[in-house]
Amino acid sequence: MIELNDLTVCLGNQTILEHCNFHLNDGEHVAIMGPSGSGKTTLLNVIAGLVPPSKGTMQVQAAKISYMFQEPRLLPWLTAEDNVNLVLSDRAATKPEARHWLKLVGLEQDGSKYPDALSGGMQQRVALARCLAYPGDLILMDEPLSALDRDNADALLRTIREHTAGRSMVFVTHRPEQAKAVADHLYQLNNKALEQIF
Repeated sequence: MIELNDLTVCLGNQTILEHCNFHLNDGEHVAIMGPSGSGKTTLLNVIAGLVPPSKGTMQVQAAKISYMFQEPRLLPWLTAEDNVNLVLSDRAATKPEARHWLKLVGLEQDGSKYPDALSGGMQQRVALARCLAYPGDLILMDEPLSALDRDNADALLRTIREHTAGRSMVFVTHRPEQAKAVADHLYQLNNKALEQIF
């Protein structure tokens, strides 16, 4: 699914990642941890094809990629329900499915609200519902629960684990308990390089 060999990424005159090696099999879940500014988001952007590697080789075999960015990136002129439905079909026929995904993240009563009427944590949950709803065989999540309190985050970790089963996932987090809850393997990103922890 993903194979990075001796990968180096430079942005401008700055080296962000250096000599990184990484492997993800089909259906596996991997968590990546590291301090702020260590290059975790850059690594996801490379995997998604948004940032080209400067050196090394990369293979990503995925027909569809579902990417949940750090910021919710909701369309402000669409309701929560329509933001989720956008990745399904953008037709009325799939709105019940969009409502189903909103219910899974605890927002079944908020589907008609626009993003500016939602708190930051609620916007993040809409983005999570949209990410899970999209039928990607590779899922990339960048700090997907950062705006949520511990109880809500714990509940959604179970939802994430259940609804990504059988799909490959790279999950970026600062929190070890989140990594252990969703990942088959854990990598630490520090000093521009990746180290596998388990």
